[in-house]
Amino acid sequence: MLAAKRMIERSREHFDLYPERLIGDTAYGSAEMLNWLVNERGIEPHIPVFDKSQHTDGTFSRDDFAYDHKRDCNICPAGRVPDRTVRTRASLR
Repeated sequence: MLAAKRMIERSREHFDLYPERLIGDTAYGSAEMLNWLVNERGIEPHIPVFDKSQHTDGTFSRDDFAYDHKRDCNICPAGRVPDRTVRTRASLR
């Protein structure tokens, strides 16, 4: 990621090039990189974003939850309503 940032900066400094778009692979799809491209440099990314919604560690994935419109909440596959406090996986052990 640092190399890509340097390349973009050097292109601006040395060649007066201001790219409007950047195409890259998933290595450039981190939140930090996308934030830098869009919000700090105004560059439109054409980059696949990491999809971490599917879990393989025995915990529920995002797609396992169902949204209850009447109660305005998500329901887990076990039928429970998750509380709205944020917890890390380490705090659940």
